[in-house]
Amino acid sequence: MHKLMAMALAMLVGTVLLTAAQDQEPWEVPEEERAVENPIAADDDVLAEGQRLYERNCRMCHGETGLGDGPATARIKPAPPDMSTAEAHDRMTDGEIFYKITVGKRPMREFESRLSEDERWSVVHYVRTLRAG
Repeated sequence: MHKLMAMALAMLVGTVLLTAAQDQEPWEVPEEERAVENPIAADDDVLAEGQRLYERNCRMCHGETGLGDGPATARIKPAPPDMSTAEAHDRMTDGEIFYKITVGKRPMREFESRLSEDERWSVVHYVRTLRAG
């Protein structure tokens, strides 16, 4: 019985470690996608549209200000990273943000089939307004 419990515990620990390792894998974005520039100018209408779409599609996980603290994070793992930091804004290009919105990565859904290309670019502009400090 102890041997069976030890095996079950080892399997559980292995699963937890594998899941943790998968959760920490960086989200690799192809360089050609990172280099894509936002073709839409950021005006008041575009930012308002981006905010509306963010609130409807992103806020539940990413939170009001992009901290990754939305109400749905109690049910999803891994929780989204804080995308409001200066480091995150400096590191991520508009093309990278657009790519991530477009293709998604578990647990984040893809939005290519849910939002038009212009709508996704509007969200990119709005995400840029979430920069902390």
